[in-house]
Formats: sequence, C-alpha cells, structure tokens
Amino acid sequence: MAAIADQTNTVDVKHGANFVSSLAKGLEILSAFSQGELLGNQQLVARTGFPKATVSRLTSTLIELGYLRLDEQSRKFSMGTRVLGMGASVQRNIGLQRIARPFMEALSEESNATVGMGTRDRLGIVFLEVIRPSRNRLTVNTDVGSVLPLESTAIGLTYLVAALLAERTRLLERLRRRHADNWEAVRGNIEKAHAEYQRTGFVSSQKSWDREVNGVGVPLFLNERRGLFVFNCAGPSHQLPLQYLKSVLGPRLIETVASIRQAMLDNPQVPLNPLKVHTP
Repeated sequence: MAAIADQTNTVDVKHGANFVSSLAKGLEILSAFSQGELLGNQQLVARTGFPKATVSRLTSTLIELGYLRLDEQSRKFSMGTRVLGMGASVQRNIGLQRIARPFMEALSEESNATVGMGTRDRLGIVFLEVIRPSRNRLTVNTDVGSVLPLESTAIGLTYLVAALLAERTRLLERLRRRHADNWEAVRGNIEKAHAEYQRTGFVSSQKSWDREVNGVGVPLFLNERRGLFVFNCAGPSHQLPLQYLKSVLGPRLIETVASIRQAMLDNPQVPLNPLKVHTP
C-alpha cells in the first residue's frame, strides 16, 4: 500500500512563503514508514526522490531524536518509539476508536462488508480502524494506515463535502492544482457528491478509484479540538450493488455513526493528569 500513500500524498509543488522545506522533507521520510517495514537509505531515496546525501542526513537526525530506530543487523530503519508514543497519546486523548469499534464490528457482520474509519492526511484519507466481516473472504484491500484519495472515493468525498468551509476551500484549491488537466471532471464528481450528501446524509461511489469497489461514507464531527472523522462501508462491486448501498447501507451507516456519536457524548473522558515523562 506504500504506492497508494505516495500517489495520494506527494507534497504539492507550490508552497506558501511560510513553508519550511527541511521540515517537510523530514516528515516525508517518516511518512515512508507508514506500513511498518524496515527501509534502507536507498529505498527511502526511491520513495521520496530526495538525494542520497539528504536522506542520510535526515535519517541520522531522526534516529538521534528517537523518531527512527536503526536495526543493527540489517542496517535499515524502522519507526521509532517516539512516533509510536505520540500516536498512542493522540488516541488516548480522543478515545474514538475504542468506542467506535464494537459498533463497526456489528455493522460489518450485519452487512457482510468492510467498515472503516479515517481522517484526512493532506489530500487523502488515512484509515485509523478497519473491520472486516468474519464470514466473507472477498474484502476490500485496505488496512490501518492505508491512504485513499479525497476526490475519487466515497470516504474521501465524504470528508470533502462535510469539511468546514475554510478547510474545504483550501482543499479544493489544492485539488484544482493537482488535477489541472481534468479539473472539470473532478469538480463535477465533487459537486455530485455534495448534492447527494445534502439530500441523503451520505456519499456513495461506484467502482471508486478505478477499482471494482463500491462504497458509502458518513462523516462524524466531534468538536473543533478532535476534528472531522469519516466512516465507510465498502466491498466488491458485485456484492454491494449501488442500489443496495443507497437504500440499505447508507441509512444503516448513518444510524451507526449517530450511535457512535451518542456513545462519545455519554462517555465523557475522565480528566487525566498530564503524563509524567522522563526525558532520555
């Protein structure tokens, strides 16, 4: 799935005056480890397009800061404990995955479809949770950490049309730059999704992203601090025809997301004391 992340989330060519190129390059190095594998400098050069000397300096810095770990046997790198600790802290503060999981599992078994939850990563949606039905071998090839494009998938379009106006305006401008050659078609697809969302409360897509996959998405906005999340049901197009998505799965996903939201409201987080952290 690394190719998905590369295709979906390449840093834009044009940047504002406040863009810090060296920071962006360091973050691109970290993004290359989204699948959890060991990578060497040559592989990072191939994935990022950065010069070998730049990659070497960045990996050395990230190792020293604890964001990468060097495997002494293979001399390759993996994601460091500092990154993993940051991710755990975010989930500790949000609590959404823990509450959403049983609702997602119930819907997945009921619908015999894959149910996912994600949020935006630049011009894509990164999956934070993926639940597959136990009795269906034909499932969607996505997993936690997979990234799908905003403009051509149900879950991505759902985020686009549900985002607050200022964020949506920025995203549309970035998408316009990325898809300059076929912007009219991309914009038409987004407008169609917006109209469907206004009419039904969900967004559906058929054979999205040129794959034999149909899906439907519903947003969940918790608050400004926690941000916007999106849920989807998806599966092989021959198992989930579009009419079924619109008449059955869309409404059921709306109900599921509403239940998750209510569960979040009914289970306010217990105020936690700041973690006591030792600086190594």
